Amino acid sequence: MNTLTHSAWTVLEELASNKVTESREKVAEATIELNRIIKQKLQLLELLEEYTTKLQESQANVHSITDSIAYRHFIKQVNELLEVIYKEEKTAEEVLNGREDQLIDALKEQKKAEFLNERQTLILKASKEKAEQRRLDELGISRFNQSTTHGINGT
Repeated sequence: MNTLTHSAWTVLEELASNKVTESREKVAEATIELNRIIKQKLQLLELLEEYTTKLQESQANVHSITDSIAYRHFIKQVNELLEVIYKEEKTAEEVLNGREDQLIDALKEQKKAEFLNERQTLILKASKEKAEQRRLDELGISRFNQSTTHGINGT
């Protein structure tokens, strides 16, 4: 029965370890996705800055009205894309936070399983040592009884 209990704790520990590995992979995936979104956001911000500067220059140099309208239209589109990117970034951050929480929970479960497995191992070791000591005590008592019996019979 003790071996089965020990095996159960070992299996639970392995399952917890697998869950930690899986959670770490999910955190890595979420981090990569968030980094991708941030990179897109930075590119759009650079683009927005560039076309805002072009718009200001076109207005200062009194270029054609069509250039100014085109720049403003493009800037509007970039701003709309930025809004989408900000929403995606927020969602990606929420996903990452959730996956990090899952990783923390998985690590706690892994530590709990490791502790229970170690405790069961110590219990088994103590039980074996106690049984061994009992056998040695019985052997010692048996020898003492034999020597006492021989001592009484020998007189």
